[in-house]
Amino acid sequence: MNQDVEEFLAAARAAVPPHLIGAVKVRTFGSSAAMADVIIDLIAAGEKTGTFALAAEFDAAPEQAPAVGDLYVVTRFQGPAVLLYRIIAIERVPFEGINHDHVQVEGPSARTVEVWRKIHWDYWGGLLRARGREPDMQMAVIFQRFEVLYPRPAARA
Repeated sequence: MNQDVEEFLAAARAAVPPHLIGAVKVRTFGSSAAMADVIIDLIAAGEKTGTFALAAEFDAAPEQAPAVGDLYVVTRFQGPAVLLYRIIAIERVPFEGINHDHVQVEGPSARTVEVWRKIHWDYWGGLLRARGREPDMQMAVIFQRFEVLYPRPAARA
């Protein structure tokens, strides 16, 4: 963990009851700085309250897969830590099983199943093809709901 994340966690521990913050994972969102900024701002504004992961991303390290209670420090794309959230619900669903209720955790522009599928099919398809695999409608998705425990003020900018 880098110094910025350590400083962020120290501030979070000072602001949040310390028993709520244990071991953390560090992540960013999106595949570019612009996309990360959009997603982080949606989370900070309370517009995005969950996320999705392709289960195949954790084939080599299943212990790293998201689980209820996991804490994540979210960083800007190659930048500072800005948010701390806890996963409060997990559901493993085939890609084709993602429905209207699932996508309501997304930002406003991705809250239809059709838009969600297009975005994620393209993104995950690229990841899988880079590994010599093809996406399919049965590929497992890890649906996650989270609660933000600590936003750094710059996250709301």
